[in-house]
Amino acid sequence: MNLKPLLLIPSLSLVLLLSACAGPMPKQDPGEAWIGLKEEGNSDLMAERVDGKNINDGRYFEVTPGAHRLDVTLFEGATGDENQVDCQGKVNYSGFKAGEHYELIESSLGPEVSARLVDGHGKEVAHTADFTCMPG
Repeated sequence: MNLKPLLLIPSLSLVLLLSACAGPMPKQDPGEAWIGLKEEGNSDLMAERVDGKNINDGRYFEVTPGAHRLDVTLFEGATGDENQVDCQGKVNYSGFKAGEHYELIESSLGPEVSARLVDGHGKEVAHTADFTCMPG
């Protein structure tokens, strides 16, 4: 088995990750809630799905008012090499409000990885359970 094609996967992932950050952020729809992402250190937190449906831009979530499940992927040590760890996390929140800004903030304290959802006033409104992590 030739390992060269397998080595391309982390490299292509990193290229796609960086290209998502290249464009300007779109304007917020005032009829929806905006959820930005914030990570620590050399990690990259990417938006993946809302209510099980893939999203187009991994830099943020934009959701209608009400209840939603947000799925995210965290690339810890996001260098694209064998030391990278890929983690999956979910946060459920039932009170999203139109026009409100939220932030999903990742925290890596020791071996545990989690994230908290804060509203525009900095108040925590939801929290993920630990992320499920695997070597990248």
